[in-house]
Formats: sequence, structure tokens, C-alpha cells
Amino acid sequence: MTELDDEEILLDRFRRWFREARAETPRMEPRSTPSDDDVGLYRLVEEFTALRHEVKLQTKGSRGLQDQTEALLPALRQAIEQFRSVEPRESQAAWAAAKPLAEALADFDEALDRGRGELEKARRRIVDEAHDELVRALDALHAGQSWLGRRRTRAYHRAVGETVRQYGPRTRRPLFDALIEGYDLIQARLRRAMDVEQVVRIETVGRPVEPGLMTVVEVVDDPDRPHLEVVDEIRRGYTWRGRILRYAEVRAARSLASIAAEQPGSE
Repeated sequence: MTELDDEEILLDRFRRWFREARAETPRMEPRSTPSDDDVGLYRLVEEFTALRHEVKLQTKGSRGLQDQTEALLPALRQAIEQFRSVEPRESQAAWAAAKPLAEALADFDEALDRGRGELEKARRRIVDEAHDELVRALDALHAGQSWLGRRRTRAYHRAVGETVRQYGPRTRRPLFDALIEGYDLIQARLRRAMDVEQVVRIETVGRPVEPGLMTVVEVVDDPDRPHLEVVDEIRRGYTWRGRILRYAEVRAARSLASIAAEQPGSE
């Protein structure tokens, strides 16, 4: 066979394959014209171009805002530093201005407490002790007489004792009770004012010594107490708004172990 025959055979086979392939392929509907909703290459390029332009504008605006922020940061830092430097001075000024009021409240509280204590001592000395001493003196005077004298003055002695009970020192007790009750009312109002101003008493007796709140003015030997436990309060201390207003002056115990450690020759 010639080369021409071979080409004809190949073309004939291709024609049959093409007809079979065309017959097996379903008939496709004609393509409709593109609408505005279809995404084409042109539309895609257009959208990307607009997006790129918008991103450039946003980037430029962000850079401008960043530049303004960076320019304002030094001024803002300076303002913060000035505020931080002014705040302690204002706080110290407020403390110095209001401290006399807090000290006055503390002194008034201490004075009222001492006054109440003196009233209680006076009531005990003038009312109770004076009455008992007077009764004992009358009994001793009556007992010092002879048997006949005691018999003759027995009725008189009883009358004097009854008079002492009715008109003696104990009749002054209501007066002292009224004074102490008035003190209690004043102290109650003062404590409310102290609570408002946050003036607080420092608790001392029975507690360990706290150097930040207490000053030890005397040390006493007391083997029954722990070392440096407060046994007595000489002057009351106060805090004001969480800060020390006045240190408490106290007496503290010294234990046997500390005493032995101070002896010569102890290791």
C-alpha cells in the first residue's frame, strides 16, 4: 500500500470516531448572552482594581493616623508624668491639711477616756470607800467605849448608822452615775466621728510589739508572758486612713530566755 492509502485509512478512522463521539455527546443548549451578574475576567479585574485603590486609600489614612498618634505620644507621656508627680504632692497636701483634725479627734478621745477613768475612781473613793470608812470609824468609836457606855449609846449608834446610810456618801452615787452616762454619750458620738474620718485606735495590750505601730518605753521582767508582749499601755496610739497618726507607747515583757541570754557567760 502507498502512503496515500495509509492517510486515507487514518482519516476514515478519525471520521468514524468523531461521529461516534458526537452521537454520544448530549446536545448542548445555546449559551445565553452574559448578564451583569456573571463574573467575567473583565469584571474581576475591575473589582480587584477598585479594591486595590480602596486599600491604598485606607493604608494612607492609617499611616496619617499613625503619624498623628506618634506625634501625640510624647505629649501624652509628659502629661502622665506630670500627673504622677502632682498626685503625691496633692495627697501630701491633703494629709497635712486634715491631719490637725485627726489629731484633735485622737486627743479628745484619749482625754475623754482618761476623764471617765477619773470619774470612776472618784466615785469609788468618794462614794464607796468613804462610806465604808465612815461606817468603820463609827463602829470603832462605839466599840471603844465601856460596856455601860455602849449600852447607853446603842440606840444612838444605830440612829447614826441609819442616818449615814440615808444621807451619807452613797447618796452621791446618782450624781456620778449621771456624769459617767453623759461621758458615755459623748464618747459614742466621738467614735462615730472617728469612724467617718477613719481614725482608729491601735490595739496593744496582750499583743506582740509591732515596731511600725508601737514604741517600747519600758521593758519589765515577766516570766509568765511571751517575749516582747505588751503588758501595759502608757499612751494610746492611733492610725488615720491606714497611716500612722501617733505611735502607741507601751510596756513590754521580757521572757526568762532573754534574761538568761543576757547573763555573763551565756552563749
